[in-house]
Amino acid sequence: MPPRIYFHCCPEPDNLQDDIIILAEGLQELGIPYFASHDYWRQSPAPGDYLFKATPEVSPDDCDVVVLPYTWFNWIRLGHPVVRREFPPGLFKAGRQYRTVYMDTNDGHRTVSWEPAFRQFDLILRTKLNRRAWAPANLRPWTLGLSRRMLRMTAGGPPFAQRRQALLVNFGASHGYPHTARLRAEARFLPAVRGWFPPDATRDDLQVPPSDPYDRLMWEQTNHRHCQAYYERLKSTQACACFCGDLIPPLPWRDPGQYLVGGRKARVKFALFQALARLDPRPERIVQWDSWRFWEALAAGCLAFNLDLELYGASLPVMPAKDVHYLGVDLRHPARVRERWADDPAGLERIAAAGRAWALANYSPVAMASRFLAMLGFAVPPTTHA
Repeated sequence: MPPRIYFHCCPEPDNLQDDIIILAEGLQELGIPYFASHDYWRQSPAPGDYLFKATPEVSPDDCDVVVLPYTWFNWIRLGHPVVRREFPPGLFKAGRQYRTVYMDTNDGHRTVSWEPAFRQFDLILRTKLNRRAWAPANLRPWTLGLSRRMLRMTAGGPPFAQRRQALLVNFGASHGYPHTARLRAEARFLPAVRGWFPPDATRDDLQVPPSDPYDRLMWEQTNHRHCQAYYERLKSTQACACFCGDLIPPLPWRDPGQYLVGGRKARVKFALFQALARLDPRPERIVQWDSWRFWEALAAGCLAFNLDLELYGASLPVMPAKDVHYLGVDLRHPARVRERWADDPAGLERIAAAGRAWALANYSPVAMASRFLAMLGFAVPPTTHA
C-alpha cells in the first residue's frame, strides 16, 4: 500500500509555497495519495483547479507523513510584519504513527531549523546547505528544483547553435540586497568573459500584469516572479549567469552564523575570520547558494555559469559535474573558464544539453518526490515520466 502524505498548507493565495508545490506535483504523477489542510495553488484559470484540495475528512493521524512548508514559520511580505505560525496542535504528540517533515528553503545560513524545538522533526529538507559548515543532525540536503510551471515555460527553445551568443545577467526578481557572490562575479568574472559572451542585463517590469490568463494567474501566485518575456529570452540565449549567495571565510566549521547576523559585533567577527582566512589554503564557502535562475537556465538548455559548487562546498542530493553539466567558476581565477572553453563551441553545446538532461533527470517533480519517498524509507513506484 502506498504511503499517504498530509500537507499543512498556508491558506493565503499570495503565500508562495513552491517547496511543497514541486513535491505534490511529483507525488501526483507517481500516484501517491496526498491530502491538505487548505485549498492552495491554482494550476490553471479553471475554477477550483487546485493542486492542493482541502480534505477535512482526512487528518494527519490518517497519514504516514506530515509536511510543513517553509513559510509556515517565516512568511515575509514587503511592508508587513513577518508571520510566524505556531506548530500545528498535536504535531509531535506522543504515540503518533506519522513522520514529520519540514521543507526549509529559508534564506540565509542559520534558519529556524537550528532552534531546539525543530529537533522534533523526523526530517528537515534544507536547501542551501554547505558541507563545510555544521548543521543539525536531522537536516538533509535539498534543492529548489523544477516545477511544472518552470518546465512548461522553459520548454521548446531552439537548438543551442541558433541562439544568440550572449550572457544573461538578470536578477530583477531577486532580493533587494546584494549577494556577495554576484558582486564578486560582476567585478571579476564578467570582465573576463565580456568579449566571449557579451552580457545582457535586460530587466522586465515585473509590476505589469500579463494579458494571457495563465500567465496572469502564475504572476499573481508567484508574487510577480513569473515573466514570459524573461523565459523567452532565456530560451533564445546561449548562456546565463547563475551566481547567488554569500561567500564566507573557510572558518569556523561549527557556527559561521555568528558573523553573518548580529550587527557590529558580527562585523568584527567577520573581519577577524577574513584575516585568519589569509593563512588558510582552502577557498571561501558559499551559503544561500541555491537559485531559481540556475534551475531555469539548465531546464531551458542554456549554458549555466555558476560558482564551482564542489569547490565552494555547496551540498546537493545529487551534485552536478563542473564542465559536464555547467561551467563552474573559481572566482580566484575567473579567466580560466574562458581559456578552457572559448575555442570549443561544440563542447559548450554538449554541456548545455547535458545540463538540461541532468536537471530533468534529478530535479523534476517526479525526481524530487521519488527522492523524498526514498529518504523516508518508502518504495518508489515505477514511472515513465521524465
